[in-house]
Amino acid sequence: MGWKVAHACVRGSAHLRSGLPNQDAAQCIVIPGEGSTPSIAIAAVSDGHGGARHFRSQIGSSLAVSTAVDVVQDFLSKRAFENGADSINADDIQILERRLVDHWMAAVSADLENHPLTGAELEELEKGDGADSRTSVETLPILAYGATLLVAAGTDNLILYLQLGDGEILCVNSIGETTRPLPDDARLLGNQTTSLCQPDAWQEFRAGWFGSSDMPALVLLSTDGYANSFRSDDDFLKIGSDYIEIIREQGIASLAEELPEILKEATQQGSGDDITLAILQGDLKKSLAEANGAPVKPKISNESRSALIEQLKARHSSQHRRLDELSTRLEETRKDNRRLQMLIILLVLAVAGAGLYFFRGRFHASSSRSPELKPGATAPHAEPGQRLPDGAPASPKAANPAAPRWQLALNHGSSPIILKKGSKIPCGKIAPCETVDSEMPKQFAEVAWDGKSKQMQLINHSGISWKVALRSNGQQFVVNRGDHIVLGSDEDDVTFKEGVSGTINPIVASSPAEASNEPDAPGSGDQPATPATAPKRPETE
Repeated sequence: MGWKVAHACVRGSAHLRSGLPNQDAAQCIVIPGEGSTPSIAIAAVSDGHGGARHFRSQIGSSLAVSTAVDVVQDFLSKRAFENGADSINADDIQILERRLVDHWMAAVSADLENHPLTGAELEELEKGDGADSRTSVETLPILAYGATLLVAAGTDNLILYLQLGDGEILCVNSIGETTRPLPDDARLLGNQTTSLCQPDAWQEFRAGWFGSSDMPALVLLSTDGYANSFRSDDDFLKIGSDYIEIIREQGIASLAEELPEILKEATQQGSGDDITLAILQGDLKKSLAEANGAPVKPKISNESRSALIEQLKARHSSQHRRLDELSTRLEETRKDNRRLQMLIILLVLAVAGAGLYFFRGRFHASSSRSPELKPGATAPHAEPGQRLPDGAPASPKAANPAAPRWQLALNHGSSPIILKKGSKIPCGKIAPCETVDSEMPKQFAEVAWDGKSKQMQLINHSGISWKVALRSNGQQFVVNRGDHIVLGSDEDDVTFKEGVSGTINPIVASSPAEASNEPDAPGSGDQPATPATAPKRPETE
C-alpha cells in the first residue's frame, strides 16, 4: 500500500495572547520498502500539558513524537511483515508500550542532564502554583515534561493504533464514514488526562491493531484542541468526509500546504488551544465497505479550489458561535449574580442599620444616666468636647442624695436659687441661653430625678458648656448641653460662662421625715425625668 502523510501544528490563539509556547508536537515519516520489505508509514502526535508543574512540556511532547517514530519503526520492522496483524499479540503490544515509555524517560533524563532545572524555573513555579508544586517537581523532575502520545502506523497488511491521554484518532473509509478505532477512556474528563510522566504510564495505553480487511482510507490524529473547536462531536466527526474530499480534489500535498491555515482558523474560531493534525492516507479506493459491495462515492467535480476548505472552516465557526452563545449566557449570569449580590448587600446594610439604630438608642439611653457610685467615688477629668471613658459618670456624686433640696449661690450676689425635683431655671436667670441647631432652648436648666440611677440631676439645656470643680478632691469635668450634674452630698463649684459662676450646696433636712421623703416615691404624681433633649455623653467625631 502506498501510504502518504501530512501534518501541521499551530500555536493556539490563546497561547499567542498569553505568551505561552506551542506545547504540541507531531512527526510523520514514510519508510520506503526495499525488495520484499514493504513500506512503513508512521504518524505521531503529542500534546504537552498546560499545568504550571509541566513548564517543559513543549520539550516533553517533542521528545515523545521522535521517540515514538523510532520505537514503532523498529517494532514493525522486526515483527509485522510476514503475517500482518496475526504476527502480533497482546504481549508484544505491552512490550512496545513499555519501550515507548522507557525510551521517552531516557530522552527526558538526557535533557535534564544537559539542561538541569534552573532556580528561576522553580521559583516561577512556586510563585504561580505554590511550594507543594515546587517540591513535587524537585522530587520528580520528569513532571516538568508531561505530555500525551498518539500513534498510528501502517504497512501493506497492518494498521496499528496507540493512545495515551486525550486527543483523537479517527479512521475514515473511502466513502467518508468516520469512526474511532479505540475505546473511550472514561477518566479523561475536562482537563484531566493520563500522561507519559505518571508512574507505570505504559499501563495507561489504549491499543488496537487490524489486518488488511480493516484498512482505512484515511487516519486522522489530532490533539484535543481540534475536537474542542467544534460545536458537537457529530460536527467534529464530519471532518473525515471533509478531508477525504479535499484530498480527492486537491491531493494530500496541496492539502499539506493549506493545513496550517485551516488549523489556525480552527483555533481562532474555536478552542484557542494549540492544534495539531497528522494524516495518514492509504488507498482511497479500497475499504471494507467496498469489499462488501457498498457503492463508492464518485469523485467530485472540479469546482472552486477553495470551496471545500471554506466548508471545513464553516464547521470551525460553529464552535465560535457556541462560544459566543456561552459567553452571552455567562455575562447574563454574571449580571444576575451582581444584581443578587447588590440586593443581599442592601439587605445586610438595612439589617445592620436597623440593629445599629436600635442598639445606639439603647446605648444613648443608658449613657445618659450615670451609673451608681459608692460614696466618695469620683469621675475622671474631661476637657470640653472630650468623651468620657465608657462607664464613667458624667459627674461624680453619691448615688443617694443626702438632702431633697440644694441651693445655687451665684457669684454676682443675687439670691440663691433653690434646686429641687421639677425646678426649671429659665434662660437669663443665670445667663442667656445660646442657640443650638438654629433653635433657642426653652430653659437654662432643669432639676429631675432619675429612677434607675436613684440620683437627682441638674440637666444642662442652655447650649453652653459648664465647667464643674469638685471641692472634695479638686477634679474637674465638663457638662455639655443634654448632660447633667448629679446633686449629691458634696459642694460643687460651677462656671457657667466667663464671669458667671456659682456654688451648689445641699440643704440639710430639718427633720428625719423630710430627709426620708424620696423625691420620686410611688404615688407622688410626678413622671420620671425625660427632658426635651435626652441627656447624653459628649460626642466626638
